Amino acid sequence: MRIIRKSEAGSLTVEAAAILPVFMLGLLTLVSVLLMDLAGMRMQASLLMQAEELAISLADGHNVSALMVRDELIKELDTEDVRLIEGGQEGVDMSASFLDDPEYVELCVDCNLIPLGNYFGILKIPYRRRCISHVWCGYDRGFFGDEEYVYVTNGSEVYHLDRDCSHLRLTVTDTDSATVGTLRNNGGAKYKPCGICHSSLSDKKLYVTPEGDRYHNNITCSGLKRTVRAIRKSEIQDRRPCSRCGR
Repeated sequence: MRIIRKSEAGSLTVEAAAILPVFMLGLLTLVSVLLMDLAGMRMQASLLMQAEELAISLADGHNVSALMVRDELIKELDTEDVRLIEGGQEGVDMSASFLDDPEYVELCVDCNLIPLGNYFGILKIPYRRRCISHVWCGYDRGFFGDEEYVYVTNGSEVYHLDRDCSHLRLTVTDTDSATVGTLRNNGGAKYKPCGICHSSLSDKKLYVTPEGDRYHNNITCSGLKRTVRAIRKSEIQDRRPCSRCGR
């Protein structure tokens, strides 16, 4: 049986004391990275929701500032998410958002994500997400008081009962050729090049929508637009009901 001398035992204690802080720091870093990733995902989901809501409110003539949008976005975040943002709520910058275009609303959020403990301010991860949504151009009520009406788009084969149907409200997200191949739409399908704007993977900037299956190289491409109009239900002809809101 080997006898451990006091000097060896002391050496092991010193090594353990040196390794333990490094191990704990590495574990804290891993947990922080996961929490920052979740915070970024929740911030992106909140950004998309704000873009969808603004697509309607701006079309109704409401005046909205980037500061108001920032406050609404922060309301959707957990307190723990805000703790991972440098400067907390004040550290969220949405000044790069563009809310004056009559056709599109563009939201942009900038901040620095920091780990738990902040490591004395050494580690900061710049975070930026941008979202573009087409301003709502449909109708709500008051057109045909004598008959029920529905919503259709030009050249469509379906009709919609709800003006807020996601098939009518497009949320456009910008991406690039290196990323678009990894993205999937809400149906799980890959994106293909648009035949209207003749997009290709050689284009530096691309645009996609969660409901579509094409990527575009021009934000003004007609494939990204929805001209919605209200018609009487008796005029739907051979249009079929929307699979989402027409049930």
